[in-house]
Amino acid sequence: MVRLGVMDDYGTFVVPPLLASFLAGYPLIHVEMETGLTSSMPARLGEAFDLVIAMHPEGRGEGEFLRREQAVWAAGGSQAFESQAFDSQVLEEQEPLPVALYPQGCLFRKWAIEALDAAKRPWRLAFVSHSLAAVEAIAAQGLAVTVVKAGIFPPKLRALSDRDGMPSLPAADICLHRAANLSQAGALLADHLRMTIRNGTPSKRARGSVNAASLEPDGIIDCL
Repeated sequence: MVRLGVMDDYGTFVVPPLLASFLAGYPLIHVEMETGLTSSMPARLGEAFDLVIAMHPEGRGEGEFLRREQAVWAAGGSQAFESQAFDSQVLEEQEPLPVALYPQGCLFRKWAIEALDAAKRPWRLAFVSHSLAAVEAIAAQGLAVTVVKAGIFPPKLRALSDRDGMPSLPAADICLHRAANLSQAGALLADHLRMTIRNGTPSKRARGSVNAASLEPDGIIDCL
């Protein structure tokens, strides 16, 4: 058995088709996947995980670099605002700004709060959840803004940038971590994940995507 830890969004939209293609070729290998905040997962390699796909600040991640993901502000589309009888004000113009984030330990939560505070933008925590689906549902209904990865941008949301009054956010490195004394089965899965995620195609098939460079006038690296 190979124990794999991964972020919730990658575990929902990127990794499943990659596991399916891998297991089609190695049907006798059993994979146990756990999703969640990955900040503490690499430290549990060997004890709880054989492989971990984790998110790190750009240029500061250990492990094998897979791809770069730009953090992007996101909110519900225009239809969400049309349904808001309680407030006709555009969401990103509200003060304090309502935000929907993951619990403490999430890198995107940390960056969102730091960026808003640095910009002296009043904000309030409107929703907190471990659930990717719940956070995106709140944002899709126009109840809060959130932060997502540009490479797997949710189709029901719209990207926000400095043109919408939102502060810029950093990019993250997605890295693969292997346990010491990894089994042959684990090494096979690791090589498969590294090769396919580096290609950049799985996430685009799974969801939408946003060209990160188009969100910033000075041209942040396209992470797709």
